[in-house]
Amino acid sequence: MSNRKKIIYGLIILVNISPYLYSFYDFEKVHFNIDNMIGFYPIYGFISCLGLIIIAKMFAVFFKKEDTYYDD
Repeated sequence: MSNRKKIIYGLIILVNISPYLYSFYDFEKVHFNIDNMIGFYPIYGFISCLGLIIIAKMFAVFFKKEDTYYDD
């Protein structure tokens, strides 16, 4: 079996096992009520990633240079 297939099978197993890890999480130590929602951290991470991409695109518009910037 090639290394590529091993990596793909390993990722598939990891993705399928990860939701069951919530059974080992201690929900008594949470600080906010929204932390108890199953899937909160993946959703929060996804939204944060989208926000960073949008901010980077906005910076690109403001700091864009002309094509001949280095020719001068």
